[in-house]
Amino acid sequence: MALYHGAAKVITAEYAPLTIEHPQIAYVHPIELVKNWEKYAGVDFIASFSSIEHSGLARYGDPPDPIGDLREMSKIFCLLKQGGLLYLGIPSGPDTVEYNAHRIYGYIRWPMIAAGFEFLGAYYGPNPIAYEKPPPILKTDYHKHYVFVLRKK
Repeated sequence: MALYHGAAKVITAEYAPLTIEHPQIAYVHPIELVKNWEKYAGVDFIASFSSIEHSGLARYGDPPDPIGDLREMSKIFCLLKQGGLLYLGIPSGPDTVEYNAHRIYGYIRWPMIAAGFEFLGAYYGPNPIAYEKPPPILKTDYHKHYVFVLRKK
């Protein structure tokens, strides 16, 4: 999608090694990304869907870290240029950690995740119309997986 809409290059960070043969797509292991962050700093946008909520829970090969999601958001913040955009897909509902599967973000953890960013909109499902302010947190066990559009302040 990013290439289709004009991105010159896409870099994907993933714990599982990937073989990519497209000339405009590159792979970097997250540890390598951190070691050489200057090489990747100043990007226009970052897209993360169903990833941050798993960080630090050791489910996908990452080290256990109770604030792993917040550390990943700090890395994203550092990599984005001033005014850069973050397309962030995370589950929204009552704050919880579901074993080592994922976190759900509510009134407590969401402000920590969004620190340093301006809210531009949120999308859910096939609806093309954005929420103009953060959607309300559901008070049930059910959660929604929104895509939030944020801009680095």
